[in-house]
Amino acid sequence: MARTAEYSIKGYVYQFLRYLSDILAADSGTSITIEGAIEDIDIHATDATTAVQCKYHEQADKFTLGRIYKPILLMLEHFSKNPSTTPQIRYRLFCHFPEETGTRLLTGAELDTVLATTAVGLAPIKQRIAAGVDHAAFLRRLEIEFGPSVEALQTKVLTALKDKGFSGEDVAAIIYPAAFQQIVDIATRDTVVARTLDPVQFLSGLKDVRRVTFTRWTRELATRAHIFKRLRSDLKDALGQNSRGRHFVIDPSAIADFDQDIVRFIRKFVEKYSAKYLHMNPPLFTVTGDYDVGALQVRLHDAGLKCATGLVGNAEIRVKDLFRKPMRQQKPQFLMEFRLRLAAAPRWATSANSGPMTCSW
Repeated sequence: MARTAEYSIKGYVYQFLRYLSDILAADSGTSITIEGAIEDIDIHATDATTAVQCKYHEQADKFTLGRIYKPILLMLEHFSKNPSTTPQIRYRLFCHFPEETGTRLLTGAELDTVLATTAVGLAPIKQRIAAGVDHAAFLRRLEIEFGPSVEALQTKVLTALKDKGFSGEDVAAIIYPAAFQQIVDIATRDTVVARTLDPVQFLSGLKDVRRVTFTRWTRELATRAHIFKRLRSDLKDALGQNSRGRHFVIDPSAIADFDQDIVRFIRKFVEKYSAKYLHMNPPLFTVTGDYDVGALQVRLHDAGLKCATGLVGNAEIRVKDLFRKPMRQQKPQFLMEFRLRLAAAPRWATSANSGPMTCSW
């Protein structure tokens, strides 16, 4: 199952990389729709729209026609209902199979084989194909492209970003992960219009990116070592200050295995940055959304970590109490009243009387 999950993640990464590759290769005047109305990505040029579907088959021993029945039938279904659309729609199946390279066309005999399939799962698609569709016309518009591996495609994208004028030292650690995450964010938007972008504007926006982007998706990239190195460099000065106030805002729904990892993360941070006499300002961890912060406090207590919560009477939050400095003892043994602050964002971030609260300490 772990191996299957790895291939599934790679499939998504491969798809997003293709999106980014097409953005980098787009001519002026072209617009691109991610998760398009037709296929995974629709490339709208003045003379034609190219609808591209991506498939990643790293685990396959070799290419067989049976592995692409479904995408072929889906493309034929769309063509059967839109044969005369202007500008013309062209179809491209972008797929990876080990040891396959280049492009090829589908023959009439192969299309007949696809249409003759008796696979139960494909029957509904076949039934939706309009009667009388011109198979020859469809085949003239269809091309199969065998793409490189995920690793090779990432290398191609990195090179293309450098060719666009981005600094070589920033591409791997900042520009590439930021571009990748923007692709992921666009892909989740609700409407086709919101998922359509101008490649020139997209790349122009990357010129203003100055900070590292590290998410559940960018950690899958081959450049993650560069990202970690840049993160350490960016955080070094801030983390080197003993009395600086540090505030983490955490969304449990955006973090895989949150319950399993959050106590370990907080403990590791506190052991390093809230563990000696000069560390007089414990960090604040704010958990957003509908999450049982009280249960988290219990787990932290059981792990040996005392928290300031500002909670009075188990019902009201007193911000002054939340941000008070802990009592400390240096000798004969170092002791600190609490090592961190813990809060739930909906309960203390706003007040009916005062409006949104901002803080600096």
